[in-house]
Amino acid sequence: MGATVILMRDPLSPTLMTRLRAKIGGERDASILEVVRLAGRAAYDERMQADRARAELTAAGVSPWEAPVAVGSQLVASWNAFVLQSLGETLLDADYAAYPGTVGFLPAVTFAQAESWLSAVEDWVSLARQARSNPDFDLAAEYALPADLTDWPDVQPCPAEHLQALLTVAPTLREDVDVMLFALDKAGVPAGRRVAFNRLKQLAAEAAAAADYATALQTRRDNRGLHLLAEDKLRLALELWYQAGQLASMPRLLTGARLPEPPAVRPAPPPVEDLPEGLNFDPWCLTDPATVDRWRSDPKARRAIKEMWACDPDPAATLQLKVDIDRALASDIIERIQVSGNGTCYYECPWPSLFEALRPVRIGGRRLHAHQQFTLELGFRTDVHTGAFRRRVILGPFHSTDEVQYGDL
Repeated sequence: MGATVILMRDPLSPTLMTRLRAKIGGERDASILEVVRLAGRAAYDERMQADRARAELTAAGVSPWEAPVAVGSQLVASWNAFVLQSLGETLLDADYAAYPGTVGFLPAVTFAQAESWLSAVEDWVSLARQARSNPDFDLAAEYALPADLTDWPDVQPCPAEHLQALLTVAPTLREDVDVMLFALDKAGVPAGRRVAFNRLKQLAAEAAAAADYATALQTRRDNRGLHLLAEDKLRLALELWYQAGQLASMPRLLTGARLPEPPAVRPAPPPVEDLPEGLNFDPWCLTDPATVDRWRSDPKARRAIKEMWACDPDPAATLQLKVDIDRALASDIIERIQVSGNGTCYYECPWPSLFEALRPVRIGGRRLHAHQQFTLELGFRTDVHTGAFRRRVILGPFHSTDEVQYGDL
């Protein structure tokens, strides 16, 4: 018996039933994304042009380490366009495959993520073509390289189809980066760049290890914890490959490049005396120093902070956020900020400081870009008995408010 073939509906020509299902499910019309997707396929042409440029350099006996500035710019821009287009297209296809009854429509979070990737493709395609037309074009003189991936949606965990899309794209990016690094190594690494090149290979190895781990976590059972862990690992892998591909495309960036920070070694669990109920424990250790005296003098705040720590199922994990923040503050990677209206802390217990990342950094496993505002969110969403304890980094921008949230008192 022959295999059954399921034909996917045209996302630009949804049926009446498709529209009805999408409306009931609150999904957004993806027709505009489909048009942007089609236009963005120019990224694949630029990728072919980049491969041709590499081949011409090799044929001419020019080391990739000595590539003309415009060629390096072309390779970086075409790589970025290719990655973003691949991610956006794969995400759309993964959603359509998972929900064939609403092809052409997307959940809001999927729409936002696909839009952020696909809408960024055109700029990089344009820059790649500019580099091909102007032998003096220097992308690094106009843009901070390596560029970061566009923001991820602030949803944890992400929908299952997002995870499947990331798993689909990962092998291609991994292979491409490995090929680029092999070519650089084979060409002979200049003495002054060996340390930076070794660090670049380390980043690629970190990305590969993270992707392998995420793949190994796949199971038929729906487990939120495993899903979150796999998601974090895949995001890390894609961000590292995205930047590694840029550095390998323009290796002169390895001189003074802002390479992503190596992963911090996770310290041993804190001593018992530093945990709640311990002699040395300070329940206000996560509270904004500029306002901590105010909260200490507030009876409702004292009850709220006590309840928060009493209900925390894993206080060691919560305290690890403090370790990450303290380390980043000491290294001048982040700074405390004051927003308009003189606000310096988040409005919810435990009232942590507001921060801004000065350089790319990972806090609590979340990758933050330069100039992103962030803080911590801790406690229960609804109540102690039915809610889930939240322990996460949330993004700004933030604004002053007179509202105070003491928790579920």
